[in-house]
Amino acid sequence: MIQFCPKCDGLLRKQVINGKVYLECKCGYKIEAKEDKENLKKRVQRKKESLEKNLIIVTQEDKISIHPKVIRTCPKCGHEEAETWQEQTRSADEPSTHFFRCLKCRYTWREY
Repeated sequence: MIQFCPKCDGLLRKQVINGKVYLECKCGYKIEAKEDKENLKKRVQRKKESLEKNLIIVTQEDKISIHPKVIRTCPKCGHEEAETWQEQTRSADEPSTHFFRCLKCRYTWREY
């Protein structure tokens, strides 16, 4: 749910400070965020369902990405399972970069 600052009508963004979650505005306004228990249950259930389907969920703030598992040998530890994703790291007319992260040692490497 999107919330706006009562002082300047700016967008409140989620910040974690000393383990507590706050909604903070650029103008300096800050309030402690209250987690909706029903929303939390839905997010946990969605993560469990994704893991059962052999997928890994990576969360950062409110961003959720689902990365598939692939058979790929880690160049660092030799483990043969990794998660994978692609990103456009160069100009639009260049091919995207393929990233891999070892599921054992968490080493990340890329292929062009």
